[in-house]
Amino acid sequence: MAEARRLYPDFDVTRSWALPDMPVLPGDEALDSYLCRVGFTTTPLEYTRRAYANAAGDDMRYISAQVAREEWADTSAGIGDFRILDGYDALLQDLARGLPIRLNTPVERLEWGVGGARAYTANEVFEADRAVITLPLGVLQAGSVRFVPELPPDKLTAINGLRMGPAIKLVYQFDQPVLPPGILALYSAGAPPMWWSPSFGQDTSKTVVTAFATGSYARDLLALGEAGALDAALDTLRGELKRRDLQPIQAHLANWVDDPYSRGGYSVVPPGQIGARAMLAQPVDNRLFWAGEATAKNAWGATVHGAYASGQRAAREIISTF
Repeated sequence: MAEARRLYPDFDVTRSWALPDMPVLPGDEALDSYLCRVGFTTTPLEYTRRAYANAAGDDMRYISAQVAREEWADTSAGIGDFRILDGYDALLQDLARGLPIRLNTPVERLEWGVGGARAYTANEVFEADRAVITLPLGVLQAGSVRFVPELPPDKLTAINGLRMGPAIKLVYQFDQPVLPPGILALYSAGAPPMWWSPSFGQDTSKTVVTAFATGSYARDLLALGEAGALDAALDTLRGELKRRDLQPIQAHLANWVDDPYSRGGYSVVPPGQIGARAMLAQPVDNRLFWAGEATAKNAWGATVHGAYASGQRAAREIISTF
């Protein structure tokens, strides 16, 4: 990465974000519009599309410029990216130790009011004084869980004001090394634009390569069907590596867009909706409390650490009501 940034200034500016001190238009604007106003030409715009926007969850025209600027200036989560070698399951298992967690028990209706909260599943009812809502934004928008009474207007405005970005992963297993020595990830000019190898650092003779696509990249690939998407993405990888004979021994498409328990990747703040995440995070009548990445502050939204921190914040809010 450091070498790429040194060799390609147009790429470096999309990592450092050392931009002219030009404010966003009153009322906000789309990210692509803002970057054009600060002088971005075709090449840095394309780098932004392939790297930042794809990671942010949707096309630049759907991303708030003001929220993007907040994210670039925020270093409160630390600098750099890190990977849990044992996978996210290790984190969840540690947090869940000793807790009575019920799996495969989807909630269909949640009743709330003066008497507390009741979560109705197909076979059981769970009662509590307060409830923490951690449903993904896409599930809230789809109305898959019915709230009785209906949520207040400001909460519905926040839910519908955000976007649930389309996101997919395409995972390939090979019986040989794939990426060049010392290269752990690459940005592609095609679709999907982002690739990395999660098998790096693992004790295995196999090589796993993962591709990540959101926005138009994801929509275009999904339009091909599962087999077509896997073939098209593999063709992109072959072209980038100039290895037309590259053949995986297994391949899998993780399609969160059609998953009824996610209905997308993660939240995106569109232009003009800067306060939607903060509004979504607000408790309702000290009875319903809200957590999840879509309720994190803008610079931490769409991240695991944002989801984790939002849970801590909801817990503090509940404790403060006692």
